[in-house]
Amino acid sequence: MSKRFKNLLVLLVFFAGLAVFAYPFVASALNTVSTQIPQREAAVQAERNAKQLAAKKKAENAELAANGLRPSGDVFKETSKTASAKYLNQHLIGAVAIPSLDVYVPLYDQTNEVLLQSGATVLGGTSYPTGGASTHTVISAHAGLPTKALFTNLPKLKVNQRFILTVGQKRLAYQVEKIDVVLPKDVSKLQIEAGRDLATLMTCTPYGINSHRLLVTGKRVPLKQVAAESIDDTAKRQWWQAIAKIIAAGLALIIFIILMIRTWHKYRPTKSSQKIHN
Repeated sequence: MSKRFKNLLVLLVFFAGLAVFAYPFVASALNTVSTQIPQREAAVQAERNAKQLAAKKKAENAELAANGLRPSGDVFKETSKTASAKYLNQHLIGAVAIPSLDVYVPLYDQTNEVLLQSGATVLGGTSYPTGGASTHTVISAHAGLPTKALFTNLPKLKVNQRFILTVGQKRLAYQVEKIDVVLPKDVSKLQIEAGRDLATLMTCTPYGINSHRLLVTGKRVPLKQVAAESIDDTAKRQWWQAIAKIIAAGLALIIFIILMIRTWHKYRPTKSSQKIHN
């Protein structure tokens, strides 16, 4: 094998390894950009959806407060189905922000595997996120998807840190007060506590195994101006971090192409060497 092909092979192997390593980060960045662009455009639709659901969900919350929550069974199942933009917009009601983790994901009004592939969802049989006494909303989202971060970093959230639910034009702030790890069918922690306004973020754990469910429960706290501003800051940081990753991947690809071309020409046989060889 000639020196030229040996060097080309080394470059190919190196950049192939780099591509495999970088793929999850770049794919997640592309998904962030592709999700936030339509999400910004769908903000008006989310407000409309939330407004249309408000009266119905208020009545359902009152019934749950009287008779108790009926959380859906294990909702984290694999699927190859994808949702159309129209379907997602029909169920979009807002977003979930975790400022300390730079997490900002769309929030949908019901839980099914198709919607779980795109964002966070309100778990069936739990309070709709309107806030108020004797409510307990449960928000579920995947962790560890190949191309989406979603709640992958939720285990890093600590007691006393905050997360914020945006539903239509309303923003609800919750301060984490307890963190539990339970079996998938154990819903004993997902119950209403009389007079309290609670919200729980739920995802699979441990990473890559998914044998249990991580429950991060917070109590309602006043939404300060700083907290309100941090929601927008979180979305912006997530956006620019994604853009930076995409640019870095693009630059790496350009460098790879340049090195391949230079290597090809550097070790290309000259006419004089070809004559000598002949």
